[in-house]
Amino acid sequence: MPITLAAPEPGLPEEAVADAFSDLRWVDRTFSPFIPESVVSLINRGEIRVQEAPAEVLEVLDLCARFERLTNGCFSAWVRGRLDPSGLVKGWAIDRVCSRLERSGAASYMVDAGGDIAVRGGDVDGPWRVGVRHPLEKDKVVRVVEANDLAVATSGTYEKGDHILDPRTGLAATTLLSFTVIGPDILQADVFATSACVMGWEEGLRFLDNLPGYEGYAIDHHLVGHFTRGFARYCTATCGEGQSPAASSLARV
Repeated sequence: MPITLAAPEPGLPEEAVADAFSDLRWVDRTFSPFIPESVVSLINRGEIRVQEAPAEVLEVLDLCARFERLTNGCFSAWVRGRLDPSGLVKGWAIDRVCSRLERSGAASYMVDAGGDIAVRGGDVDGPWRVGVRHPLEKDKVVRVVEANDLAVATSGTYEKGDHILDPRTGLAATTLLSFTVIGPDILQADVFATSACVMGWEEGLRFLDNLPGYEGYAIDHHLVGHFTRGFARYCTATCGEGQSPAASSLARV
C-alpha cells in the first residue's frame, strides 16, 4: 500500500524517515498473510505454535483479543480458522511510526498508510485537512476533517471489494460502502472502523457514541451519510471543490 510521511518545514530528519520505513518493512515481513515466510503464515501452516511467536506478535494478538471482547466478536484476528490480524496491524504500525518520529523531535507531522492517517501538530497554514473519499468517485470527497493531534481511519468495500469478513459468521460484511472513524488513537480508530463495517451503520454509530473521543461517519449503498453527534464539529463547513452530492442527503443519529 502507499505510505506517506509529511511534515511542515524544516521537515523530518532523514534518519527518522529511514528508521520509520525500515520498521514498516519489518511489520510487513512479520505479519503479512501473503508472505509465506511471515510469522502469521507459519502459524497458519502449523509450523510454529502461537506461543512460540515473537513478543511483538503476542502483543498484537493480545490486543486483538481485547478488541474482540470490546466489540462483542465483531472484530477478531481469527476468521474461518485462520490467523489474520491485518485489521489491527496497520494502525499498530502507524502508531509505531508516530512514536519513532516523536522520539526524533518531530512535533508536527502526518502519516498516511493506505488512507489511515495520524497527524500531530498542524500544517503550515493551520490544521491538517483530511478528506473522506467518495466511495464511488475517486476524485471527490464527501467530508473534509480539520485535524490536530487526531487519527482518521476508513474501512470499506469500495477499494478492495468484499474483503471485510464478519468473524461471527465468516461471511463478507457488505451493508456499507465505507465507515470512517476519527479519534485520538490510530490503532483504535483503525479497529473501530473495521468493526463498525461489520456492525452496520446503526449499531456502529451507537457503539462509537459510547466511546469518549471517537466519532464516526458511515456511507451506505444509497450514498447516504450517517454520522455520530460530534462528527460535524471536526469538519469544514463545505467540502469545497469536488464536493459529493451524497453530502447533501445525510441522516443524523
